[in-house]
Amino acid sequence: NMSKTHEEDVRNICSACGTSPVNHHLIFSLNLIEETVGKINLRLFSFTSKGIWLKFSKLVEKLILNLMSTIGIMRFSDDIKKSVTGRSKLIWEEAKRRNIMMQQIQLLGKPLEFYRAKVNGKMHYFQSLPIPEHLSTKGYLWLDDKFTLFEKLDKAGIPAPHTKKAFTLKGAKKAFDQMQKPLIIKPKNGSRGRHTTTNITTEEEFLKALEIARQITLFPVIQEHLDGSVYRATVITNKLVGFYRADPPFVKGDGTKTIQDLILEKNKTRNERLSDILINNDLRFFIKRYGYELEDILPEGTALSLSAKTGRMYGGYTKEILEEVHPKMYDIFKKAGETVEAPVVGFDLIIGDPLKDPDTQRWGIIECNSMPFIDLHYFALEGNTLDLSKNVWDLWK
Repeated sequence: NMSKTHEEDVRNICSACGTSPVNHHLIFSLNLIEETVGKINLRLFSFTSKGIWLKFSKLVEKLILNLMSTIGIMRFSDDIKKSVTGRSKLIWEEAKRRNIMMQQIQLLGKPLEFYRAKVNGKMHYFQSLPIPEHLSTKGYLWLDDKFTLFEKLDKAGIPAPHTKKAFTLKGAKKAFDQMQKPLIIKPKNGSRGRHTTTNITTEEEFLKALEIARQITLFPVIQEHLDGSVYRATVITNKLVGFYRADPPFVKGDGTKTIQDLILEKNKTRNERLSDILINNDLRFFIKRYGYELEDILPEGTALSLSAKTGRMYGGYTKEILEEVHPKMYDIFKKAGETVEAPVVGFDLIIGDPLKDPDTQRWGIIECNSMPFIDLHYFALEGNTLDLSKNVWDLWK
């Protein structure tokens, strides 16, 4: 029998969400609002190119927060230990080093991923990453939208996998027939690989992946699958400042042990900074698409990936390689930063070898994150430690 630590049903979590489970009904509703009301807001914003609406909304936000603080349902905390994420903690620590007063917003005693900081005599409110108001943030309105991102990158001549919408079942099946296999299905808006299915080759896998994505969105997208490791390129004011490699967890066969035994054995000897590899439905469905079951004996020398999700939180490998990447990457991501029009972004890409000339490889940017986890570059298992909180606060100079 499996240990309860690894059994999804006992943990009562959604394996498609990974290590960051969310309320499906809530996220579905938020995605629906984003795709309807959000589109209207995007059009309204286009009439205020000088950011007047943004300044007004910031003022209203500040007034509401101060009112909530006055009546006692909200407070401002100085306890850095209550930082919600490693990203925010790095920002807070750098603020302290620069003698910038920073506090966390707590609502009814619950720490939130919202903060305030006093810079140059003025109080600024922000979500995790402090962005100066004078910088253009137009891109933040759309860059989490994977389909819009593909359209804009494609127009700019920046490599990205072919992407199609899957609003209706008929349209989705048509896309499946037309696109080069294997495929990926993912929510149109979302992060951390939630409800994303990779390496889809059959219609049966395709329909199941569509069902998984539609648990949190009405608007999945279909992408052509690229081969290679997943990398995070963090770009601040159009400059590539971090390049981080993240591989999925894997096991290597010895010709005698089952895949399940290899996983349990690897968990016992894992690096203390790595999370356990969870045996759940997501893992089962993933290895099945490669022709394996948990009870199969993995042939000697065969390396088998166990998930589409990458990084330390899934028992995978991570390394910071900014100083090693091919020089062309700096120019490519300068152009990518200019294309998305946002001061701090994280691009996810898949490429065989970023140390070699990218023009000689089939690769592409698969996602763009408006609230990138800059701490990935700081906590990588290997490579130089990069504290990008310095780069973020330098925006205020």
